[in-house]
Amino acid sequence: MEIAEKMKILREIYEKDLEIDKIKNLEKKIPEMVKEFDNELEEHRSIFEKEKKVFDAIDERRRELEKIIDEKKLNLENFNRRKKESHTNEEFIILQKEIEKTEEAVLKTEDELLEVYFEKEEAKKKMDEARSVMEEKTKKFAEKEESLKKELDESKEDLIIKEDEKTRIVGRLQDENLFRKYTRIKESRGTGASVIEESECAECHSTIPPQLFAEVRKGNRIVICQSCGRILIYKWIE
Repeated sequence: MEIAEKMKILREIYEKDLEIDKIKNLEKKIPEMVKEFDNELEEHRSIFEKEKKVFDAIDERRRELEKIIDEKKLNLENFNRRKKESHTNEEFIILQKEIEKTEEAVLKTEDELLEVYFEKEEAKKKMDEARSVMEEKTKKFAEKEESLKKELDESKEDLIIKEDEKTRIVGRLQDENLFRKYTRIKESRGTGASVIEESECAECHSTIPPQLFAEVRKGNRIVICQSCGRILIYKWIE
């Protein structure tokens, strides 16, 4: 078999390897993407939990203040009842002072409670927004993960087909030494060949000397890139 014919077949192997590598890279990339989705979703969960803790703390304070107000109002009722039942002027005055003091405390606590109501409303707004984003992301990421997993399953089937196609192409090459050379280069460089159209290596972008480029175009011998060591193949070789 002529060298030019071998270069054509090697180009087919190179192109098939690109397809195979694309699938393999996808198989690596998809789990990484899923992990990124999970990490981002965890961030949104953390934001929601943080806002919920703020809301719960404010709501707990709201319940405490309402309980204090109820207790003070109960005390007021008790002081007023006792004042009506008082038998001495001194007892009356003491109870009146307690009533005034308690009424002032109730007003002060109610003012504080009003502020807490405002804080609770704002905290609830932030918590609901965080929940909405979290739920939206959860749904969106679930759909994306399902789509990616489906794509991964399909790519595994496609990989088997592409590798079988490559095996058949390699069989046509009928040159074990050339294929081993190509494979060694691919293992060390990522790609075993460089398919060129002009006097520049398509892989490392170094300039190919005119004489060397002419030989690559003729396809009379195997030419190696002087910079990256890949096998040079002319794209339009006849």
